[in-house]
Amino acid sequence: MGGGIAAHADARNKRKTHYDPKIWNPYNCCHSMTGAPGDPAVITDIYTVPEFYRYDTFYVADTSFVYKCYDSRDSLMDDDTVKDFAAVRYISLFKNYTDHAHTYTDKDGKKKPLPITNIVERMDRMGAANWMKIKYPGGKFSTLTEQRDQIVRIDTFVEKYEHPNVTVVSVYNYYKVSTKAR
Repeated sequence: MGGGIAAHADARNKRKTHYDPKIWNPYNCCHSMTGAPGDPAVITDIYTVPEFYRYDTFYVADTSFVYKCYDSRDSLMDDDTVKDFAAVRYISLFKNYTDHAHTYTDKDGKKKPLPITNIVERMDRMGAANWMKIKYPGGKFSTLTEQRDQIVRIDTFVEKYEHPNVTVVSVYNYYKVSTKAR
């Protein structure tokens, strides 16, 4: 994954330095190209993702669904640092809901509905541009082929951070993925 390049905001000395996106803190550079502290700063993050992926939790009634990405060591990846899915080994789609028919007793002795988490789908990388998709339950298989040169949708999200002068713009470029049933 490596680092990126950040342009310093000092207008007199426009040099570029490498940064590690895992430890880079946007609050350390909260000034504009004029170099004046306190001027607004806009940080743009660009993500290139397959069209089946959703960056955030989505809901259907009281059920939530969330995608989780894993690397080649089966370690959970931080969704905010996955800019390009070439480093992702597999993706799981989790379904989270509450089972009101079954309860558990919490540490205070109160009965609460049982929270349930199931894997609904899993996409395993089979090659540079291929995924194997497994739907649970039932284990239906299909092959997905990436077409990274065909952007099918672009989503843009703007977030204001705690620091009053920092705005982060996240741009998600969704590329085409074709499906072949097995």
